[in-house]
Amino acid sequence: MPHGFEVGQVVRLKSGGPRMTITGIERYGNIPRDQAKCVWFEGSNKKEDVFELPALEGESENRRSTFAITE
Repeated sequence: MPHGFEVGQVVRLKSGGPRMTITGIERYGNIPRDQAKCVWFEGSNKKEDVFELPALEGESENRRSTFAITE
């Protein structure tokens, strides 16, 4: 994994935007290098697109939302 990303990892665009999950890393279309296919939701609508790996950053633990479940 020389690019530092893996399928299932949560990422964001370095320029901002929603949290996305990587669903594939390979060469898509005619681009001669690996890219990441990502999925995310806008409300209940599933979105999917392919992004250049240098445009992504891993979602750090301290930026993730956490929810406490109380009984």
